[in-house]
Amino acid sequence: MCVLYMNVLKQILVSIYSPKIISTFRFQGIGKTIFYVFILSLLSTLPTAIYLSNSLNEGIKNFDQTIRKDLPSFTIEDGTLTADSEKPVEIKKDEFSIILDDTGTYGMEEIEAKENAIGILTDRFVFVANAQAQSYEYSLMNMSLSKEDIIDLSSQFNQLLPIVYLILFLVMYLFGAFVKFIEITVLALFGLAIKNSLQRKLNFKQMWVLAAYATTLATVFFMIMDSLAVAVPSGFLINWFVHIIVLYLIFKELPRQKTT
Repeated sequence: MCVLYMNVLKQILVSIYSPKIISTFRFQGIGKTIFYVFILSLLSTLPTAIYLSNSLNEGIKNFDQTIRKDLPSFTIEDGTLTADSEKPVEIKKDEFSIILDDTGTYGMEEIEAKENAIGILTDRFVFVANAQAQSYEYSLMNMSLSKEDIIDLSSQFNQLLPIVYLILFLVMYLFGAFVKFIEITVLALFGLAIKNSLQRKLNFKQMWVLAAYATTLATVFFMIMDSLAVAVPSGFLINWFVHIIVLYLIFKELPRQKTT
């Protein structure tokens, strides 16, 4: 298994700069190519997964500290909030706001305007992410809750974080791998036109294998950009432009189809 990983790493390196070497991979078994695609998918998923887990961890930490230290005591009972404060409390952490209001001063529109916020209002919870709000009425949730209960729930959730992170990573990885396989298949279809224009003799399996390796350069580039948190303008177009150019250069290295 270690030798297999080393071979894949070597293939990644040569696939970044050498269309001629990639062209020799066309006789490779489909199983080895599929394994290579899964490794590429892993590389492309890691930066986003790490960034998301760090952001989530920081957000949960800030929320926990805010609940413990900054918010006054409150209780939710019989569908109504009662807070130990004479006026609404608004706490802002970076770009995120937490609002506690039992006076009715804040409504859905005011919370939604915060773009990223949690509102603990007179009769409901309001969660806002990227200016998209969801609300949950206390009466429908049929529960009693206090500040101490939320602190306990936060502590329990922190213990489950490793499992949450693992599930999020698996979902992101499987989705990324699915998208990568679709991307390679579409690129192989583009390869039909390139093959015919260059008069190269290839079956679809060989084109799919070469298309998989042709995606390496752009995948590594965007992985590095994601790791550096650098947004690439027109990333989708650049991604496909590089894929097609690399595939064209690979096909150029193949022997021309003999004509009779």
